Amino acid sequence: MSKTKNSKIDMDNSDGGESMPVDTIDDSSDGLQAGSDDNNPTKPLKARKGGIGLMIAILLSLTALAASGYLFLSQNSQSQQIASRISALESSLKTLGTDLKNNQQQQQQMLERQAAETRSIKKSMTRLFVRVENTQQTWSVEEVNQLLQLAVDQLALAGNIDGALTALSIADRRIVDGGDPELQPVRKQIASDIASLQQIDRIDLAGTLNRLRAVEQAVDQLPMDNQAAMIAKPESAISSNEPASIWQQLVQDMSSLVRIRRIDQPETPLLPPEQNYFLRENIKALLMSARLALLQNDTLIYRSSLQQAQKWLNKYFDSSSQKTQWILTELENLTAIDPAPPLPDISDSLSSLRAITEGKQK
Repeated sequence: MSKTKNSKIDMDNSDGGESMPVDTIDDSSDGLQAGSDDNNPTKPLKARKGGIGLMIAILLSLTALAASGYLFLSQNSQSQQIASRISALESSLKTLGTDLKNNQQQQQQMLERQAAETRSIKKSMTRLFVRVENTQQTWSVEEVNQLLQLAVDQLALAGNIDGALTALSIADRRIVDGGDPELQPVRKQIASDIASLQQIDRIDLAGTLNRLRAVEQAVDQLPMDNQAAMIAKPESAISSNEPASIWQQLVQDMSSLVRIRRIDQPETPLLPPEQNYFLRENIKALLMSARLALLQNDTLIYRSSLQQAQKWLNKYFDSSSQKTQWILTELENLTAIDPAPPLPDISDSLSSLRAITEGKQK
């Protein structure tokens, strides 16, 4: 502070046109204080001193005021900057808020569109699954229908019991695999049809054919009946040892031109009995016809062929022979076999299935 005061005093003296050292002023001030009563020339010095102090105070006040104003202006500028920054931040926040809201709305709309698309896809997939399931069920039902129709045809047209049973069993498994509860009545009817087929008196086809072949092979070993052979000879035959007269020769010639037969027994072979070979071949032909009728499930031809063979065996072969008796017994047992037993009606299962499918379509 002393240096400041000295510099300010120098400034004041320079304004008045005088320059006074600081030490001199201090000494003079001491002298003025010592002899204030005698010398009045110190009054102007006091006045000057007071003016300098005032000037200093004014300068200090101005400095403080300037500093205050500067600080005020600086603070005001900073406040304006802060306010502008705050305003900019608020504007940015508003913009961000608006953008965020718009983004949220867009996202919400996008989510809604995605949800709508998802629902649409789910509906489409559901319809597709239903269609595929319906298609599979339709295929399954159609397959069952074809199998049941095959079973009916095999039994009715070919008499194939095994084929009909196989077709019915496969149809039943297809219904089980399909899992359609509406087809349970069809399964019930199929089970009834299978039971009716299993109750048929079925023949051993291969065994019966082998038995007929065995009889056919034994025909060649059968002995002829001597009485039938004598009947087969002409009654007017004369021993070759006796010479024939003209009259006897004429009778023989006439008898060869005219032959009288009895017709009370029309069942005679096509060839004369004396031709044993052809007789046996006729019997074999009858047995072969019986085999063919057995394969064709023709009961009428089968039994008639066997019965005709029995009649010829009884008429032209030795019935006392053991082989002949065995063949006659075997033919009698074979005649009792029915190649085409009565077959049940298995079309009820097919009718039941068609009734269910028609009900679904309606």
